[in-house]
Amino acid sequence: MAPCGGLRRLGADDDARHLDGPRRHPGDPRAALPSAAGQAAAGMSTMTPEALDALAVRALRANGAPADIAATVASVLVEADVRGVASHGVARLPNYIARARAGLVDAAATAEIVTDAGGLVVLDGRNGYGPTAAARAVEIAAERAAAHGVAWVSVRRSNHFGLAAAYSRWLARAGCAAIVLSNAPPAMAAFGGKRPVLGTNPISMAVPGAEPPVTLDMATTVVARGKIRRAAAEGAPIAESLALDADGHPTTDAGAALDGTLAPIGGPKGYGLALMIELMTGFLAGGAASTELGESSDFSGEAGTCFTFIAARTDHVRQPEARLAEIVAMVRGSGEPGEVLMPGEIEDRRAEASMRDGLAIPAKVLAEIEALL
Repeated sequence: MAPCGGLRRLGADDDARHLDGPRRHPGDPRAALPSAAGQAAAGMSTMTPEALDALAVRALRANGAPADIAATVASVLVEADVRGVASHGVARLPNYIARARAGLVDAAATAEIVTDAGGLVVLDGRNGYGPTAAARAVEIAAERAAAHGVAWVSVRRSNHFGLAAAYSRWLARAGCAAIVLSNAPPAMAAFGGKRPVLGTNPISMAVPGAEPPVTLDMATTVVARGKIRRAAAEGAPIAESLALDADGHPTTDAGAALDGTLAPIGGPKGYGLALMIELMTGFLAGGAASTELGESSDFSGEAGTCFTFIAARTDHVRQPEARLAEIVAMVRGSGEPGEVLMPGEIEDRRAEASMRDGLAIPAKVLAEIEALL
């Protein structure tokens, strides 16, 4: 098999380099970019992605992370901000570091292989930062897919790994079709149940053949728990369809939603998908699952998060770029020009805008990070 190609540090600049120019759409995030005055009024500061990355690296290095680990963690978090997914960006960094300071995360730990069956590998994250273990798993997945055609790599005993799409896109750029799965602390009730037993359990998929890659990244709940947490921190209401309070009633109160349960996508179908992701991660990694997982805000123990990365070479596809373009054209042709978007396309446009205009980061978040130096 042809090699997957060199894996480089996850970089936000990749997201903006090959876009086909601006193409307006009702969901285009650039239409809603606030002015400098608007940002100031909202307590926002503008930074380049490079400056934000450097700040995050400094904070991690100041709190026990070796240089390579700090670079990886910072890169994954900043990529989320660049793509407009602030709930998984540097706003997470104060919690990451607080858990390390409390001894609940080993800032210097690297993942180790505990099972090696060629195309199937299991890693122990050794309770290090999630992006550290995830990046190692991606490297192994690409290497084993090059050798075997397909690779399955699971990780146990880790922590929140940031933006799932960072890893699926990394594998796609290495010539592999990718599926990335993670379990998460309980936030969703089972269908017919009354209390949270499953997490938001995200799934990301990406295929090579286009730049940027066609990428799906979604939670199995209607909204990611991080976005609810962010709304709660800002005192902002949420849509009534997103969550139930502790008594099982729809709520627009983000705090009540965190004490209750999040709604699954598609009702029982979302529950079923979340359960299968739980099994494909915690069960097959030999790690924690369901109510055994710890919430990041719970400082009583380790998180125990588990991930799975599936990579398949696409060398057998003849002229993959042309074939993918044909399929994309069929899908886009189902609507008016510019109206049908590919999964991940809105985030790609946000990345383009971020690279051009800078990132609007809450001043409160920056102050919290600077306090860690």
